[in-house]
Amino acid sequence: MHIVILEGSPHKLGASNTIANAFASGARKKGHEVTILDLARMNLHPCLGCPHDTCYKNVCVQKDDWNILRDACLSCDMLVYATPIYFYDMCAQMKIAVDRSHCFHRALREKHIKSALIATACRTDDEVMSYVSHLYEGLARYMNYTVVGTIYAKGVGYDGLASDSPYIAQACELGRSL
Repeated sequence: MHIVILEGSPHKLGASNTIANAFASGARKKGHEVTILDLARMNLHPCLGCPHDTCYKNVCVQKDDWNILRDACLSCDMLVYATPIYFYDMCAQMKIAVDRSHCFHRALREKHIKSALIATACRTDDEVMSYVSHLYEGLARYMNYTVVGTIYAKGVGYDGLASDSPYIAQACELGRSL
């Protein structure tokens, strides 16, 4: 299986990237091919809301790394969203990738791929993940994803905190379970 992980954190060693890398390690141990897209270092601009006749032709008028994102998503069997939570929601880099996938969402929906979410936050209360949970559930339903897991890692929002957390083992096991 080809798995694409979209990492949204601007911190290379941030909690969401650290946990996503544990997931990737587990998946690779099972023989899966894993591609990681570092959204924070890609040249992706926010969606411009162009007329639908442009977007629905599976092209985007912007000249950035959109083709890399599109090609990776359309070639995968599973898509993993790994994002830190900033003010109750996914980070801006992840939101850009989600919005920009509008151009190819029909083709992606028809694939019925697997998906997972890895979300990390500094806070430990249940409310901190409630909004991103609702967003991901709606996205997964709309995109015809088969959700294979979600990891809501609370209390690990800063670089280095995730390494010693139980979420590393949880992510590795999720990757191995595929």
